[in-house]
Amino acid sequence: MATLKEAIEEAYASAPDNVIALHALEIDHPSFTEPARVVNWPVTGPEPEEFWLLHEDDAPLNPGDIVRYLGVPFQLMLPESSDSSPGSMQIRVALHADFDKYLEAAATNPGVINANYRNYIKGREKEGPAEIWLDITITSPRREGGQIIADGAVLTFMFKPYGALYMPSGYPALVSGR
Repeated sequence: MATLKEAIEEAYASAPDNVIALHALEIDHPSFTEPARVVNWPVTGPEPEEFWLLHEDDAPLNPGDIVRYLGVPFQLMLPESSDSSPGSMQIRVALHADFDKYLEAAATNPGVINANYRNYIKGREKEGPAEIWLDITITSPRREGGQIIADGAVLTFMFKPYGALYMPSGYPALVSGR
């Protein structure tokens, strides 16, 4: 993690002052009528600022469309960078009136919560994302004070079983001692 963290810190430190990164998060669940979409941005007025961002042509949701995101503060703790890490991360999103309905829908209905992370450059949102992390699996969403906190895994293939299920009926030598 230290190497990745150092590289990110160096990139941010050497970026020109007029370049602002927009960190966008798209959260979806089968019970949502539309995904929850947020950009990490401070709320300065009674309503969050709106951002219109172009999705990539092969995006899982709204491919090639310009989509509305709300500017809401959130924090993304990057996954540990190691050979044995499952790519676990944590997401903290400031509570907004609409998020309660999303969290309630996800908590009361079965299904996997997925997220997509995109990084845009402010002023060049219509050019598409500069960086994309797709298929982040969200687990354990919970409300703590004024935030919604959830855990996520980027490398979910590490949790999938390998091969087939070996049953004694199909593989009798496994149980007969030979």
